[in-house]
Amino acid sequence: MRSSVRLGTIFGVPIGLNFSWFFTFAFVTLLLGLRVYPTIFGGAALWVHWTMAVISGLLFFVSILIHEMAHSLIAKAYGIPVKGITLFIFGGVSQITRDAKRPFVEFVMAAAGPATSILLAGVFLVLWLASGGGADQPLEVMWQWLWVMNLGLGAFNLAPGFPMDGGRIVRSALWGITGNFSKATHWASRGGQLMAYGLMLLGFLAIIRVVSWLDPFGGLWLVVLGMFLDGAARQSWRQVKALEALGRYRAVDVMAVECPTVPSGATLREVVQLYAHGQRRFYFFVTEGERVVGMLTHDAVRPGWTRRWEEVTAGEIMTAASQVPTVTPREDAASVLQTMNAVDLFYLPVVEGGRLLGVVGQDALMRLLATRREVAP
Repeated sequence: MRSSVRLGTIFGVPIGLNFSWFFTFAFVTLLLGLRVYPTIFGGAALWVHWTMAVISGLLFFVSILIHEMAHSLIAKAYGIPVKGITLFIFGGVSQITRDAKRPFVEFVMAAAGPATSILLAGVFLVLWLASGGGADQPLEVMWQWLWVMNLGLGAFNLAPGFPMDGGRIVRSALWGITGNFSKATHWASRGGQLMAYGLMLLGFLAIIRVVSWLDPFGGLWLVVLGMFLDGAARQSWRQVKALEALGRYRAVDVMAVECPTVPSGATLREVVQLYAHGQRRFYFFVTEGERVVGMLTHDAVRPGWTRRWEEVTAGEIMTAASQVPTVTPREDAASVLQTMNAVDLFYLPVVEGGRLLGVVGQDALMRLLATRREVAP
């Protein structure tokens, strides 16, 4: 999921906001400002209600960010690349680019989030008790709401619906028992779909007023959440099958031996002219003599440079070779795709003994997958 707004980096993990997050933040703030806090403090000024609502909403999403950060930091501790964290309409997601290699690592990564939320609930509970433990003051009510919400967040994420945290814990257990990652993912995904169907059914019953304790708007939210979980469970299973299929091939099987190259002294104008003569995607390996010194993609070309495209050279704007991951000819295609996703590159050079042998493109991997029946949903 691409972030629409980049917030910065925490402990080496990029943080971003998807535009859909603003809808959820507005919903939480309006709910607190129009219903919850006015009910408790009916005689307080309007600005008090809205100040409490905004601060509570922001602290709750900070709690979600800390929850996701726990997943990401555990992944990084085990050497698993993390692309970033994105806050979106359903909360947050850690973009962890590889699955764990062992069931125990999967369990620790999955359990870290709910454990952190429960720990945060304890912190807010202590703050609530320290402030008086009542519901007479704004600060007391805010701390109370936050400890209850964090406890609920931790409990909800422990639900055994893959790819939620609880579902991943279930997968780690099944993986440890059976020793079969694919089979464990299949069963956990089915469990996630069953949970999704249950949420959608409950939401539908609320919409038609069969369930009286849940209002129709809340029911609609459950239907949408169920649809999202169902799609996520199906997608997770397809990804595992896709990686299994790619794992049967090596980089040498799918690489192209003809690599588009430009000398480091070539101007941006010359590079663009080369692209106009048949390149499907804008990428070039930058060379000095017979040595590859970097890679140039469309992300490096800034709009303002088109005015200086006879001055700016490929060597000035390239990504240095030391920062471009390389793959060996015998590396499996699944690992190649995961590396591409981790670094946001569509092409990776195939190198052996310091010599450039070819290039593997994501489009070639996708064409290979299209021929594999077992990847179909």
